[in-house]
Amino acid sequence: MKKDRELTEQRILDAVGRIVESDGFEAVGINAVANESGLSKILIYRYFGSIDQLLAKYMEEHDFWLNFDISQLPVDDVKGFSKQIFRYYVQMLRTSPALRKLYRWELSSNHPSIQLLRQRREETAMRIINSVCQFSGEPLDRVAGISTLVTASVSYLCILGENCDVYNSLKINDDSGWQKLLDTIDYMFDKIL
Repeated sequence: MKKDRELTEQRILDAVGRIVESDGFEAVGINAVANESGLSKILIYRYFGSIDQLLAKYMEEHDFWLNFDISQLPVDDVKGFSKQIFRYYVQMLRTSPALRKLYRWELSSNHPSIQLLRQRREETAMRIINSVCQFSGEPLDRVAGISTLVTASVSYLCILGENCDVYNSLKINDDSGWQKLLDTIDYMFDKIL
C-alpha cells in the first residue's frame, strides 16, 4: 500500500514537472495537474492537501540548496569545497530547466510556496556560510557577501543564457564560456579564503 502511495505521489509530481517545463510555474493549477496526471483532483488534494503544498513539495525536491548535504564540508579543504559547491550549482542550473523556471518564477512572485522556499533556503545557506566561516576564519559578512554575489550572478547568467549568447564577451550559453566563469570563481576563492 505504501508503495502504491509513493508511486501515485511521484506520478503527480512528474505531472507538475511536465507542466513546469512546458508552461512554467504559473500554469500549475489543480485542473492542469489532474489533466496531466490522469488522476482526480480529489486524489491530488488527499495526497498533498492543497496546490500550494504540492508546489512546495515539487520545489523542495528540485531546489539546489535545499538538497545540498552540508555534512560533506571537509574541515581541511574549505577553499576546495567552496569551489566545488559553485561548480555543482552551475551544473545543476545549466542542466535543469525546472530549476531555472523556479528561479524565474521566484523573481516575479510572492506565492506562499515561494515564501516558504526562500525561508528554508536561507536557513540552509546560513548553515553552509557559518561552517565556511568557522573553518576558514573569514568573517560572516565577507563569506555571505561573496556567496550572495556569486549565487545571484550565476543564477542570472544561467537564466539569461536561454535567450542571450554573450555577456561581457563570455559565451554564457556555451561550455567554454562557463569554464571561464568557473575558473574566475576559483580564482576569487583562492584569493579570498
